Amino acid sequence: MNGWAKTKAAAKYAGVSDRTFPPWLKDGLRHSRLPSGSILIRYTAINEFLEHYSNDHNQVDEIVKQTLQEFSR
Repeated sequence: MNGWAKTKAAAKYAGVSDRTFPPWLKDGLRHSRLPSGSILIRYTAINEFLEHYSNDHNQVDEIVKQTLQEFSR
């Protein structure tokens, strides 16, 4: 999706509550603050921000595997 969104629409796009966005902005989600005070976020910036929290493997499976290996010794 291209374009910009205000925080309410951006939160809906990301599947989170409106209250989630202020901490995300402080944590580095790229955004623009207009002279009127409105905050706009690019949809691509939301995707990039969330990619930092994705993982390529299931960490729970790895922890369970390691724990079972310890018990089987």
